[in-house]
Amino acid sequence: MFRYFRFAILLMAGLVVSACSGQADQASSKADIAAQSVFKPVVNYTNFALIPNCREEAVRVVRYHACRDSRQLYDAALAKAKSQGRPLMVTFGFNKCPYCKVLEAEIHNPSAPLTSEQVTQYFSNEAKVEAPFELLTLRLHARSDHGLKLADELGVTQMAQARGWHRVWSPFVIFVNPDTGAMASESLWEAKEIHCDWAANIAVSLENIDMLARGDGGAARKRCPKA
Repeated sequence: MFRYFRFAILLMAGLVVSACSGQADQASSKADIAAQSVFKPVVNYTNFALIPNCREEAVRVVRYHACRDSRQLYDAALAKAKSQGRPLMVTFGFNKCPYCKVLEAEIHNPSAPLTSEQVTQYFSNEAKVEAPFELLTLRLHARSDHGLKLADELGVTQMAQARGWHRVWSPFVIFVNPDTGAMASESLWEAKEIHCDWAANIAVSLENIDMLARGDGGAARKRCPKA
């Protein structure tokens, strides 16, 4: 009798430990997801053919592809974003651009990336999401002929000119609504005052292309003088 009683006690203890372990694993999994980058590359650049007789910049890591056609990349990215119902973030830049490197370090650093949790804290109560939020991303070469041509066709050059520049500077970040084609951009590098947090800038831009519901709630989107 005692043997069976002892077995029952051990079984119950095992179930409790298992349940606690499962809860801990679930909490750990949620924490891992929350710590992942909010950005998700929308295309695999190597799937696109290289432009004949084209030479890439001599850098260790090619993030902006001078030898892969920007129009092809953009069309594929836009189609995928539309099929998934997600906003698209496009960065015009080039590999040796100093401020592009700053941008990479600030929001794309693998060791400390901008996370879903950091971005969604600026969402209104009406726009709160249950699952981790993801933003599809694309990089296009701002100094290539095809990149400049696409910027003209999309109206990005005009957006830059409206801010007092004769061409698209680097990095120039736009947010695109894949269903309507609406675009938004805030000048981070030349503005006298900017959002203190990159995540707040993303939330505002998504509202401006109608991919995020406006409303009350969320963290205050403070603006700071440009350093």
